[in-house]
Amino acid sequence: MSEINCPKGHGAMEAKKIERSVPFKGIEVSIIEDAFVCPKCKLLAGSVQSAGKLQQTIAEAYRQQAGKLTGEEIKRLRKVKGMTQADLAELSGFGVASIKRWETGAIQTQSADKTLRLHLKENAVNGNREISIPRILLVLTVFQTALNRVILKENDKMLFAAKYLWYADMLAKRKLGRSMTGATYANLTYGPQLNNYNDLLDEIRNADLSEAEELTPNEVAIIQQIAETFPEDRMVYDAAHKEPAWLETRTGELILYTWADKLIAKIT
Repeated sequence: MSEINCPKGHGAMEAKKIERSVPFKGIEVSIIEDAFVCPKCKLLAGSVQSAGKLQQTIAEAYRQQAGKLTGEEIKRLRKVKGMTQADLAELSGFGVASIKRWETGAIQTQSADKTLRLHLKENAVNGNREISIPRILLVLTVFQTALNRVILKENDKMLFAAKYLWYADMLAKRKLGRSMTGATYANLTYGPQLNNYNDLLDEIRNADLSEAEELTPNEVAIIQQIAETFPEDRMVYDAAHKEPAWLETRTGELILYTWADKLIAKIT
C-alpha cells in the first residue's frame, strides 16, 4: 500500500488491517481489509489500489462462509493433483475460462462447487471437512434450542443425539458440499453412530464453544428443518433405520458420505 496523508491535515496515515463485517449476497461476511488510519483523528480510508483486492477478499470470505471452495483452494487442490486448468476443465466439463474466473475471485454456483469437489477434494469419510469437536457441541446445542429440549444428556451414549447429528452432516453434505462437523459415522446395531463415540463423549461435553466455527445461515436452516421434521427422538431414530445408508452398510463399517445424495427422509 502506498502512503497517503490525512485529508484533515494531520500528516501521514498509518497502514493497518481492519476487521469488519460486510453484507454480501444476503449474509454478513467477516473480512480483514487493508486500510489507512489517521493516528490523530482516527479517520479511516481505503486505497484505490486495494479496491480490486477488497472485492476479491469479500468474494473469498463469502465462498468460505457459504461452504464453497475458495479460489485459492481450487488452485491448490488442482496443483496437488497435478492438473492444469485445461485438465480440470476437461475432467469437469466446464470451460477453461470458468476455471480461471473461479480461481481469481468469481463465485461458482452450488452445483458447480459440488462438481469441482468431486474431482478435487471429495472425502467420503468426513464429508470434506476436518472433524471439529467444538462444532459437534455447537450443532447439538442449536438442535436443543430448535427442539426446545435437551438431547445431549449426562450418562447418555447419544443414542438419539447422534441421529440428529448424522442427518445434519449428511444433509449439509448434500446441499452445501460438505458436512457441518467433519464427524465420521459407523453402522452400529442401534443405527448411525459417531465413530468411536465412547472416546468422544467426554470431549464433546467438555468442548469450548468459543472455539467452534460459527454456523452459517444455511447450516442453521438445515438444523431447523431436521428439528421440524423429527420433533421427537423416536421419529429421528426410526427414520435413520430406514435409510439405505444404514441398511446397506455392514455392521461396524463406516457410513460414507456418498450416501448423502440417497437420503430418503423427506426433510424440507
